[in-house]
Amino acid sequence: MSGRRRWVAGVLAAVATLTVLATVFHRPLLRQAATMLVVEDRLEHADAIVVVAGGTPSREAMAATLFREGWAPRVIISRPVITSNIRDLIALGVRPVDLQGESRLALLQYGVPADRIIAMGTSVRTTEPELRLVHEAAHAGGYRRVILVTSPPHTRRVKVIWSRENRDRRIEGIVVPAPTDEFTVDDWWRQRRVAEALLHEYLGLLALYLGISPLMR
Repeated sequence: MSGRRRWVAGVLAAVATLTVLATVFHRPLLRQAATMLVVEDRLEHADAIVVVAGGTPSREAMAATLFREGWAPRVIISRPVITSNIRDLIALGVRPVDLQGESRLALLQYGVPADRIIAMGTSVRTTEPELRLVHEAAHAGGYRRVILVTSPPHTRRVKVIWSRENRDRRIEGIVVPAPTDEFTVDDWWRQRRVAEALLHEYLGLLALYLGISPLMR
């Protein structure tokens, strides 16, 4: 066999091997990619439950469950930036409240008393400034521990951000995922929205580690 034929045969063999490996191992590898994003800390009694903005109403449902079970005496909700389309819908009377208002209404429906809901006043666009404000408020309130409720694939990034905000270790952050029917670690790659969410989380983590997350909006 000539050298060229041996080279072609070697390339074909390598491609065939990689194809077999991808076929056999793609499912566990993809499953692991999703699993690595999910953090679930052991529950402990805290001073407040924080509903990380987004994912309404699943995050509010989990926060309300934790509240009713007595894990914390109050629930904190952030104030996401009101986009122009939401502002227009509110002005038209098509949409009654903004995102923070929806979160509050959901908590009320799930049984959290109005006087136990703390609504943050400063609007935020991303998770980093959101958790920074929460940390400042918790520090001002003398809190020692908070429970951070978010969607499963978002938990890893929330954990990393809180650890950075809490360098002095004054306020412990317990991260709890809010289960949803949409997200599962099995076959997530077949669901476009879930796949996009996971890609977003990995890009967000990369931006954090590269120190460029403030540039991404």
